[in-house]
Amino acid sequence: MVLGLGLATMLVGGYRALRQTDIKLILAYGTVSQLGFLTMVVGLGEPDAALAGLALLLAHGLFKATLFLVVGIIDHQAGTRDIRKLSGVFRSSRALAIVAAIGAASMAGIPPLAGFVAKESVFEAFVHYASEPAAGLWGPVILVGVVLGSILTFAYSARFMWGAFAVKPGVDPTPFKPIKPAFLAAPAILSLLTVAYGLWRRRWTAGSSRTRHCSCRRARTRPPPPDTWRCGTA
Repeated sequence: MVLGLGLATMLVGGYRALRQTDIKLILAYGTVSQLGFLTMVVGLGEPDAALAGLALLLAHGLFKATLFLVVGIIDHQAGTRDIRKLSGVFRSSRALAIVAAIGAASMAGIPPLAGFVAKESVFEAFVHYASEPAAGLWGPVILVGVVLGSILTFAYSARFMWGAFAVKPGVDPTPFKPIKPAFLAAPAILSLLTVAYGLWRRRWTAGSSRTRHCSCRRARTRPPPPDTWRCGTA
């Protein structure tokens, strides 16, 4: 039941995010979708899934805080959050667009950012769950649903970037006041943490995988212990 409700929340939230014209509402419904995703991960009830859920929660906090701060800056400097009115903001503030692109790419799960490494561990947990006989037909259904939800996540991440920064035909360039460095500092720091967390966790995961592989290889090649007791001996 928990997995079903989480999946429904993820899919409905992602679909609703694609229907919004306010960049803040795109992120808000995206948060609803991601909360459904987190509910599913925790609902698996496995230790690996719980750790993957914590990684996803941290990654989500980093990229979503970055993007909400970006939205606040756009609203303050341009006076609107409507994607039908925003046009050419990238040309007015390339630094803000780069910061937003890092956050949106992490939300979409693009490597090597925090969102990618977190979702990689989450998908590993779901694949393991789907391969268990006890999951039955429900396992593949959940796995397919998570893939569809991730496609929606990528789509509304792209819609956010297009709506906030792209040049739109037939729309006048949006007047955009210059941004003070101190105003941009908070989302910029969070975006750097998103990159650093992704690189660090990916390196740590790769090191752990190599350690497990070497341990398994040593276990397979270790000779059996000598017999210390034989039948028929006194």
